Amino acid sequence: MADTVGTPSMPLRRLVLRVMGLTSVCGIVEVIGYQDFGRIYPAIMTGNTVELGWSFSLGEWVRFYSILYALAGFVLGCMLAAFIRSRLRHPALGLFLAAGVLLVAGCVRLVPWLRFPLELPLLSLALGMQGEMIARFGAVSLQTLVVTNNIVRFSSAFVGRFVTFGKDDPRRPALEAVVLPGTSALTYAIMAATGTWLDHIMRLPFLVPVVLLLVLGVELYGAADGHTG
Repeated sequence: MADTVGTPSMPLRRLVLRVMGLTSVCGIVEVIGYQDFGRIYPAIMTGNTVELGWSFSLGEWVRFYSILYALAGFVLGCMLAAFIRSRLRHPALGLFLAAGVLLVAGCVRLVPWLRFPLELPLLSLALGMQGEMIARFGAVSLQTLVVTNNIVRFSSAFVGRFVTFGKDDPRRPALEAVVLPGTSALTYAIMAATGTWLDHIMRLPFLVPVVLLLVLGVELYGAADGHTG
């Protein structure tokens, strides 16, 4: 089970920075992986599942089995991440491990023929580990791996806070319920563009998300709220 980071008294800006950092990792890794694997995502399984059905209907079997490999790799990666998580005492340690896996994936990526068989499952494991470690920020449940749920949560909280419920209504969503998912969705788009740019100017573009994970891990490990059991 993923940990909660942040307490009700934690400043919203600090939670926002954590969400931005983790979402940035996903945006960069996903777009680079998407390019490396011929329009197959390392961890966006909605897109991959649609592509799986499409390729099956068209009889494109090479692509069908390639996407099936990606889906199976992600499931196994999430299972392994859950097992690793159960053995860790602090979620920050999971971020450190994810950074290490990403670093290995970045080195494997230098050998083109190893990209699909090895880089893909490594990226799935790294992102699955990140999602398994942290999926709640303060009082807000939030998954930084994908955008769809965050857009739904943002839209619902925005309408609830600014349209449906009055200021004194206990059902009125908190400001962080609006800001955090909205920030995550926007950051994802920006960092996907940034990842494409990094891939053009860097030999090891995964160094950027590796550094982000290490910084977030250090910050989280040193924070009093970092682990809730």
